[in-house]
Amino acid sequence: MQSTQSHTSAEKLPRQKRILFTLIVSFGTFFICFGIMEVMARLTQPRVDLYAVTGRVPGPNPMASWALIDAFSAYRGKPGNYSEGKTVNRHGFISTPAITLEKPPGTRRLVFLGESSTAGTGWNLPDNLTWPWRTVEWLRRGQPETQLDFINGALGGYTSLESFGLFWSRLIHFKPDIVILNHGWNEMYYFGQADDMTAWRTLPDGSWGFAKTRRPVPLYKPKRYDPLIRWSRLLTVVRLSMSDINRGEIAPPVQQALANTFNQGGLDIWRTQLKLFRETCRALGIHLFVIKQPTLIIADLPAALKQRCRYDFHGFNHDAHVAAYAAIYQIIDEEIPADAIIDLTSLSGNPDYFFDHVHPNPAGTRAIASRVAAFLESRLIRSITGDG
Repeated sequence: MQSTQSHTSAEKLPRQKRILFTLIVSFGTFFICFGIMEVMARLTQPRVDLYAVTGRVPGPNPMASWALIDAFSAYRGKPGNYSEGKTVNRHGFISTPAITLEKPPGTRRLVFLGESSTAGTGWNLPDNLTWPWRTVEWLRRGQPETQLDFINGALGGYTSLESFGLFWSRLIHFKPDIVILNHGWNEMYYFGQADDMTAWRTLPDGSWGFAKTRRPVPLYKPKRYDPLIRWSRLLTVVRLSMSDINRGEIAPPVQQALANTFNQGGLDIWRTQLKLFRETCRALGIHLFVIKQPTLIIADLPAALKQRCRYDFHGFNHDAHVAAYAAIYQIIDEEIPADAIIDLTSLSGNPDYFFDHVHPNPAGTRAIASRVAAFLESRLIRSITGDG
């Protein structure tokens, strides 16, 4: 009996050693591999402060990754690849084919102006799924004898102020025949500064740039484990690659009380901007068309769909947004000739067309493009013949 127990113990001891040895080798191999990958990540990947990109502390303005400072429009696109399937051409125009400053003879040139919903950002869309790109494709199919090219002059974050700056300082030199303006949601950002617009696009010291921000700008939803992995560049890269940042504006809503009204002074600024576009285009012989921007936000929007809408971006609630859109549309009616207004509000409130409050998904860009192209076809013929 005693001999049997000794024999069993003798067999058990080497087995325990083998398991321990296997664990040591496995963990050792894992840490060596992890160390190699960590070194490679530090050599090849830019440092990202998880606390900055999750809004825990202020960090560099995230716009620096895709924009350059511009003297007249605050910023413009940085040439290169914006995201998968999405480009910025050498002139800084997003989702725009290569284009020459000199317009080829016989070519009709269209310029689209607006914000992220026109640029196809916020929720990133490949170049060929943006509604300006699709609109021109539609027009080319309908009028194959007409030579067309286009510029998408929109960018995420642009209001009509930046669009007009880009228009008069850069785009007029490309000699466009037609300008299509699509603004609405972003106009509401400056409503909060309408009483002191001299501070628009400035930092507390009066400067403007991407080196710093006024406050933390969350790009990613914070995770409870972020403090544990913040030290590792490899784990940071993996953690961010698993996020939905490439889909668009996913930062968590700011917990704040939302006002039930908005600063009416912002409407006067919008009216002035429309007049500037209208009169500049008239002076230069350019056909201006203004879109009544489609949006998910409508008066009787169900509560579940309101969850998609980032009212906190502007600081006022759903009803105030409905009223603000109505006022923006009314000013378009008052300042722009009826035959130059592209009313897309029939698309508003349809959740099948929007990612969120205003950014169209592929079904939405198809619907927008078909309507804009149908509207432009007869006007395009008139612009070619010079009849109005």
